[in-house]
Amino acid sequence: MPNIAIQCPTCLKKGNIEIKDNALKNVSKGLLAIHIPIGAVCTHSFITYIDRNYAVRDYFVADFEIELPQIESMEKIDSIDIISKDIIDIDLIKLNVHAMTLTYILKAIFLKQKIILISEYEFLYDHLFKFFNYITKNAFEVDISYVNEEEYKVNKKEYKNCIVIKELEIIRNYKNTINQKKLYIEKHIVNKFFSTTELGYSYIFLKNEISKCYELSKTIVDFIKEEKENRNLIKITKNLEEKYHIKINQTYLDFLIAIVENYFGLKVPSISESFFNAF
Repeated sequence: MPNIAIQCPTCLKKGNIEIKDNALKNVSKGLLAIHIPIGAVCTHSFITYIDRNYAVRDYFVADFEIELPQIESMEKIDSIDIISKDIIDIDLIKLNVHAMTLTYILKAIFLKQKIILISEYEFLYDHLFKFFNYITKNAFEVDISYVNEEEYKVNKKEYKNCIVIKELEIIRNYKNTINQKKLYIEKHIVNKFFSTTELGYSYIFLKNEISKCYELSKTIVDFIKEEKENRNLIKITKNLEEKYHIKINQTYLDFLIAIVENYFGLKVPSISESFFNAF
């Protein structure tokens, strides 16, 4: 059983992990994602990617720990919601889709962008189609297409208004929609998805978080439309906190505002506008 030396990408503390001899047997992309929990190496949680030679190739970590709002009515997990592996193979997706790739896709969905995912793993297309349709059901609309490298080169002009993602890179960022330095919430959600070892519960968690994002942002939209005058960020935040019995931190509020403005196309009062409207 190989012993691998790793280093926390946040605090740089070093440690070792053991990998099973056949762990990389069914990993088509040649990289194995391993969740390193808090306490295994240091006080941080992160994902390590190991190649077929048992060498560390990459890390994925949320930029910082942030508390997501907990809505009791949306946190309940029912066993009947766990979908059969024959319908959606979550293990297959976790093994062959990098955490950073999923982060970019989620951000594009939240901002209502057309997405083109370049991948040579055509066997994944059907699984990904079902996966994204399930986790966004009754919430966000998804416009995502899967093409291989050759198809993209031939039809490149058709994708000029799209977010084009290839592995760990956004190769076309339409109108610079995605700010790669501000993916705090998306990274946190994806990190939790990959970190949850029980596959069924991991995608239920992901679905719940996406539904939560949609419901909270839609509530902001409804509030702004109802309060045509005398509306501001203070009242918007207070309305959310009172309605759902939660606390909204500034980072999560900024995340919701981006969804409101880009997905729903509704302008949210700025901080200065909110200040004047508060009196």
